[in-house]
Amino acid sequence: MARVLIVTGRLAEPIIKKVLAESKSEHKVDVIVTPIPIAAFLTAEYIAEYLKRFDVKGYDYILIPGLARGSGRVVEEATGVKTVKGSVNAYDLVELLKLPDLSVLSPDEPADEVLSELIERQSREILKRIEEALTDDNSVVVGGLRIPIRPPPIRVATEISEAHALDLEKLVKEAVRYVENGADMIVLGFEALQPHEQRVFEAVKALKREVDVPVAVDTSIPSEIDVAIRAGADMVINVDLTNIGKVTSVDREVAVVTTPRDPVTGAVPRDPSARVELLEKAVATVKAKGFEKVFADAILEPFGQTFSSLLAYYMFKQRNPGVPLLAGIGNVTELIDADSIGVNASMVMLAKELGIGLVLVVEKSAKARGSTLEAKVTSQMATLAHYKSSPPKNLGLSLLVVKDKKVYVEGLDEGYDTVVEAVAEDKPYVLDPVGVFKIRVNHELGCIEALYIGRKGRVLIRGRSAMAVQQKIIENGFVTQLSHAMYLGRELAKAEIALQLGKNYVQEKPLFSKPKYIKI
Repeated sequence: MARVLIVTGRLAEPIIKKVLAESKSEHKVDVIVTPIPIAAFLTAEYIAEYLKRFDVKGYDYILIPGLARGSGRVVEEATGVKTVKGSVNAYDLVELLKLPDLSVLSPDEPADEVLSELIERQSREILKRIEEALTDDNSVVVGGLRIPIRPPPIRVATEISEAHALDLEKLVKEAVRYVENGADMIVLGFEALQPHEQRVFEAVKALKREVDVPVAVDTSIPSEIDVAIRAGADMVINVDLTNIGKVTSVDREVAVVTTPRDPVTGAVPRDPSARVELLEKAVATVKAKGFEKVFADAILEPFGQTFSSLLAYYMFKQRNPGVPLLAGIGNVTELIDADSIGVNASMVMLAKELGIGLVLVVEKSAKARGSTLEAKVTSQMATLAHYKSSPPKNLGLSLLVVKDKKVYVEGLDEGYDTVVEAVAEDKPYVLDPVGVFKIRVNHELGCIEALYIGRKGRVLIRGRSAMAVQQKIIENGFVTQLSHAMYLGRELAKAEIALQLGKNYVQEKPLFSKPKYIKI
């Protein structure tokens, strides 16, 4: 237990008192409230001078606001008491005061950053430990990547759909982007009925040359499967009882994903038991062909039949614990009009519970954009939660993008003279005489584009943030009216959010719409 003195501003006092009541800290905590209303306006020099009127020698730590300017060392030199910075937001002191050892905090950086770095470092060590525990007994090596027979970890494969329609330069560019977003494997998807053997060969060769992850080919056409294997693909997906007899190329080092497709009807049984029996037969047949690294895919179905397909995975794993599994979670994500982030998180967490070591995502539609990163983050959350035997929260990483875990209410200085109620009104808009802007988001380049059209010509400004674009607009004198500047501020901020979230941006249109139910 330590004796802690918290120094804060006047407006944060009620928040801190509430925090102390909720924290149940083992430390003995006192609070000194300065006359400065907003804690972020405090400086280390002011605090050092203010504390001279108090006897603080008996404290082990002085906790100053996370946003206080200057170093806590200034306060420490003046008081002789170790001084560290607290959290940016007073509400977060609840968790901060639960720390048994406050010496990990910094006199220079807010506690949020210090603790975030500490948790990230610990999480990285756990993830490394899990990786190092993979052996030939509990994993299958595919193109140098160990895929667990039973997770954790969970590997993420990203499929590039209709790869035959892309030129090789664009194909490689897409693959590199997915790898940067966390893809452990790149899957090339081709047309279902029309063979493109030459394109398969060229695409596999190009990716094997340009990306440092395993390359798979998703096709049910036997000639494409043969070409993929000869070109050096590390995995082929969609081999089953309908086509295995026509496959002529066999390589024991190439992994094969097989599915429960009926050899007579070509359909996948709806009944989980029938699906499992057919899948077991497919696995045995593929192995008998000479392939040694065989994965089973019970076919994850869209909502409406998702549960029964998950049941098939569960039943198969119970009966065949030594066979690694793949699940195409894109089947679910792409076929529901809901934000992908929650769907992907749920499906990857379920994959962990079911013993699925490899999940396949697709970013074909706009609403599925970002699925690779979402699945990768969830896979690490699942691993950390498994290691800690805890729910997937408070792990140092999360998928909370649009919503927050806590409600923060910023206090305002009560010293205002009057309240003005603002109501939007349609008023005539006067164009800026120097020129106008067309704004768009270029997701392919990952930037905001603002096209200036006016007296100074036509100039395209590109930037990765609203601030970067705004600065160039001001530097070049492309805006002269306050109303125009405020308009650009609104639109550029919207564009930046759209860029971050992978959303469409339409100038002067709302970025979000609230869901509505149908009243009956």
